Amino acid sequence: MRLVFLGPPGVGKGTHADLLAKNLKVKHYSTGDIFREILNESSPLSKKLEKYVNSGELVPDEIVFETVKKALSNGKSEKGWLLDGYPRNKNQAELLDTFLENRGEELDFAVYLYASPEVLIKRLTNRRVCSDCGAIYNLINNPSRIEGVCDRCGGAVIQREDDRIEIIKRRISIFEEEFRPLEEYYKSKDILLGVSAEGDLENIAGKIEKGLKVG
Repeated sequence: MRLVFLGPPGVGKGTHADLLAKNLKVKHYSTGDIFREILNESSPLSKKLEKYVNSGELVPDEIVFETVKKALSNGKSEKGWLLDGYPRNKNQAELLDTFLENRGEELDFAVYLYASPEVLIKRLTNRRVCSDCGAIYNLINNPSRIEGVCDRCGGAVIQREDDRIEIIKRRISIFEEEFRPLEEYYKSKDILLGVSAEGDLENIAGKIEKGLKVG
């Protein structure tokens, strides 16, 4: 099964993709993790990516796709994979589909997680991230065992600059603008699965698995 997880910032794409990947025993690819791995390399692609990341500019679709393509090209998996954080717009979705078609593969579902702006803002203002490995925590329902210290690697757990309220509102607005054409694209292919991401983790995970007919 090959899946992409879509949704606004703070909706829990990474968390639920990780839970489902463990259940299905497939690889979970996060664009954040892919970026970090490539930035640690010394390659033409890492130099391209570094220029945009260091300047705070939006990374062009073609470069983002190059990074995703590199990760997915490491080998075919009969069981499939889960990808979160990509695609973010219709152009990226079309690039991904063309890549998969050339490999004789196709996307099974685009899982769209949604929640109200109020819920997203509450989650993101309480979100904390490990500055070393990128592990995500939440002060309300998923804090690190030791305050400010990552459970996974012992790195510093911090609040990201873009998790401040004025920036969060802008990020949600940008997502909504970009998502509508993407939503219509996956609806037209009849592979869009919408799931409310409000409520407890176990209940949301159950709704995802029910929609995908797994578990």
